[in-house]
Amino acid sequence: MGIREKRLENDFKELSQLVRNSGGTLSIVSTKGKPVEVYTIEYRSKGIERLRNNLPVYRQTHRVEITLGNNYPKDKPSAKFITQIFHPNVYTNLNVCLGNYWTMAENLCELVIRIGKIIQYSDDVLNLKSPANSEAKNWAKNNMQRFPVDTQTFKANKKPTSTIVWNDF
Repeated sequence: MGIREKRLENDFKELSQLVRNSGGTLSIVSTKGKPVEVYTIEYRSKGIERLRNNLPVYRQTHRVEITLGNNYPKDKPSAKFITQIFHPNVYTNLNVCLGNYWTMAENLCELVIRIGKIIQYSDDVLNLKSPANSEAKNWAKNNMQRFPVDTQTFKANKKPTSTIVWNDF
């Protein structure tokens, strides 16, 4: 088994664990490939679908297709929303702008969490300096007090692998 295939298998295991520990906020809707190279992920979190009269129209569920290309993990994955979203870091064609910097050390779970934070307009991932959608950037810049639109966490609650008690010392 090659490095890429091993990485894909590890990503699937780790993402499955993240979903199990997400309290129902994440689900894997579908997968393609053996090992899996394409995921459809559903997020259950408040995000902005569009504007109406310059006010946000919210939705509670979002779906994203993540593709781990032939050169993954060397090259970054691609991510595209299947559901509508209005966000400065998502192009109008619904492709997620993941930036120009990617390292092999980043993994699928980190990307899934980052996309969840994008949905929520979390300030640690909101990038108004290099927008993919200038209309969304201009609106966001004038509405920063509305963010984040949700504070739901997608991060797994990891259980300690061992418990240390004072009697052990």
